[in-house]
Amino acid sequence: MKRGSHSKAGFTLAEVAVTVLIVGTMLVYLLQGLNATKMLAAHTRNTKLARELATLKLGQIGSGLYQEDIDRGISGTFAEEGYPDFTYEVVVGDEAFLDQPQEDRLLRPFDSWAPRDARSSSAASSSSTDPSRSTSEDEEEEVEEPFEKVKIKVSFPKLQEYKNELILERWFPWEQVYGKSEEETAAAAGSSGTASGTGTGTGSSGSGGGTSKP
Repeated sequence: MKRGSHSKAGFTLAEVAVTVLIVGTMLVYLLQGLNATKMLAAHTRNTKLARELATLKLGQIGSGLYQEDIDRGISGTFAEEGYPDFTYEVVVGDEAFLDQPQEDRLLRPFDSWAPRDARSSSAASSSSTDPSRSTSEDEEEEVEEPFEKVKIKVSFPKLQEYKNELILERWFPWEQVYGKSEEETAAAAGSSGTASGTGTGTGSSGSGGGTSKP
């Protein structure tokens, strides 16, 4: 009896190699996609947190917490808030941030919103060098603007190609940022002293009239 040939079921070595290659390629792309998603989620979290911290710092500036140092610019970290990897830098008016090129910082436009002391000294030097300028022109330049522009930049850890900084800008009433000038403080103190003196004098005359009444 002639024995017939039977085909054996199974995969060849080439088929197994191709299958392993396809599965490995799919796993690589899957891991890359998961890593990109993870990085994007972390970047979104950092950006949201940076915005919240910047808003917090702007609120502190608006409350007058940095009136003595704001005209020179302030910088630091948010370590007290629990985020030491997040740093900030605050500038006012048309001032540039420190990481900008030196040429841009030197060639920036004239800051018409500069602190009152800086603008007063600038106006005084201009009038001394140019005697033809009238007093009215100097007074017009020294007029204080009602609002000041405050910019804050928050930087956070770098994640791949994503941007790692956030810049916010806000306008505040002048006195909220710098406080009252020495002249205004002195005027307010003088007016309060005059008012108290007038009140005391009126009270004394009134009491004297009461004693003379029969």
